[in-house]
Amino acid sequence: MSDSQEVQEPKLKCIYGNVVKLKNLSTSEISEYTLVTFTKEQLDQNRISNYTVIGRAIWAKEEGDEVEIEVPGHGTHRYQIVSIENE
Repeated sequence: MSDSQEVQEPKLKCIYGNVVKLKNLSTSEISEYTLVTFTKEQLDQNRISNYTVIGRAIWAKEEGDEVEIEVPGHGTHRYQIVSIENE
């Protein structure tokens, strides 16, 4: 392979087993969630499934993507996915 050819790492997506950091674009607050199956969901430990409001909004998105999340009783907020890592 020549120097001009770069091997690009596949981008991680927000799927089961990944740890996702979200930045609230209004407050700059960072939140971290681990995506798990609904049978392993533990909301008090930020282990969420794609059945939750946040999980549905970020499912299959990539780092850098922006999403709107409507949280009942708290309105709609914009977030940016700042990192995705394997658990």
